[in-house]
Amino acid sequence: MMSGTAGVLSAAFGSPLSHRATVPTTTEPLIHGLTPYIRLYGATAAKIGDNAKLDDLKISVNCKDSSRIKWNVTAPEEGEYDLFISCAVPGRSFHLEVSSGPSSVKTDLKQTEGVYRSTEDGWYFNFERERLHGRLHLTRGINPATLQVSGTDRDAVLRLRCLEVLSQSSHAEMTAAEESARAHRASTDWFVKAGYGAMFHWTDFTQPRDGMKKPYPEAVNAFDVDTFARLISEIGAAYVIFTLNHAHPHCPAPIQSWEAIHPGWTTRRDLIGDIADVLEKRGIRFLLYINSPVLTMLGDIGTTGLYELTCSEEQFTEIHKNVLSEIGSRYRDKLTGYWFDSWYQSLAAYPDVPIEAIYRYCKVGNPGRITAFNFWIFPVLTPWQDYWAGELNALQNPFESRYIQRGAGTGFQAHGMVSMLPSWVHSEAGPIPPPQFSTEDLIARVKANMEHQAVTTINIGIYQDGTIEQSSLDMMRQLRRAIR
Repeated sequence: MMSGTAGVLSAAFGSPLSHRATVPTTTEPLIHGLTPYIRLYGATAAKIGDNAKLDDLKISVNCKDSSRIKWNVTAPEEGEYDLFISCAVPGRSFHLEVSSGPSSVKTDLKQTEGVYRSTEDGWYFNFERERLHGRLHLTRGINPATLQVSGTDRDAVLRLRCLEVLSQSSHAEMTAAEESARAHRASTDWFVKAGYGAMFHWTDFTQPRDGMKKPYPEAVNAFDVDTFARLISEIGAAYVIFTLNHAHPHCPAPIQSWEAIHPGWTTRRDLIGDIADVLEKRGIRFLLYINSPVLTMLGDIGTTGLYELTCSEEQFTEIHKNVLSEIGSRYRDKLTGYWFDSWYQSLAAYPDVPIEAIYRYCKVGNPGRITAFNFWIFPVLTPWQDYWAGELNALQNPFESRYIQRGAGTGFQAHGMVSMLPSWVHSEAGPIPPPQFSTEDLIARVKANMEHQAVTTINIGIYQDGTIEQSSLDMMRQLRRAIR
């Protein structure tokens, strides 16, 4: 039995069958093989010792001088294995050694770079993925492996996200897959020409300007799309990214495949279609935000820092297939992109999910639709996407080229997402606070990015009625005058 908002949705706003589209079904297996990469995270280590420890979120390992991490690595075959490390290195003072039995790989790590302004009291560090020189010999079966970090600066901290192990025999296969992914990427020319756009976290937590907050389905019905579209034109945003779900699995549209897995969380009104229609008339592109763990009902994050799994990798893939196929067929060219959240967690939970297949489902109804999977500050571990998700939050360093040369998003179309709010959602009662950066700084950053054909998305606090605070509106008006 559901209670609260979910119960209200189920009782009064469930999607009637007459509004539901047909979802293609198949009996073919969705997962055709296991990933050749063996990914070793701090949360999966057999032992973390000496001066190494998991961070507070258990998503990386903080390593100082004399740090040691041990894993039990299951190798599918005996042979030589390449090693790839994803880490943030503050200086040139770190030496790394990975060993298993008599075999070892040693290297000096170089300082990592990127767009983040690293802060010791925050979470924004420049992680990069690097292939280590040398190979590790593993036997078939379980191999104890140890990563040891040493450094001359005893106070410096190396932050390790993961160590990847790849059989030399799979190297050609993965190189071919990466080349194929690059060849299939959608054009981002329109994205570059856009320069900047707006994002709105409009969810069931979104607060009204004043008065009582409406239940989500009532807010969906009351949302004035014409006023919203005029607002977008006024601020000069060339595209909009709008939340389909977020912390809860709501969906402001009668999507049958969504209703099938989240009964009562869809709505009769197709707010997504209505927004897409009015924006299209004004020449404004429309993209959707989707949180994949919430969509697929992944459990809570457990004590290890990994999601507690509630479905199989096959089910995780099938949910994406059904939902994306239906959404793509329904909105076709009116939907020009996706921004998927929480993929550094999703891939850690489901390492064998075929991201190539999910990427292809994103193209249903519009082959030119652009897609990004958000790995946050961590290196992107799949070539199957069209642009970097670029979750920056604050104004970080500007990009220096159209395609990122250093940092977490290396190789992808440069794109950064900043938020006027300290958080992403206006979820507390009362007025939306003023933007966390100045108008002058925002204009300078957007201009600097555009000079290098990089794109900026600005997350703007929004009220439940679809309007924004005057201070945010004034800033965006000035940005439009400076850019357009």
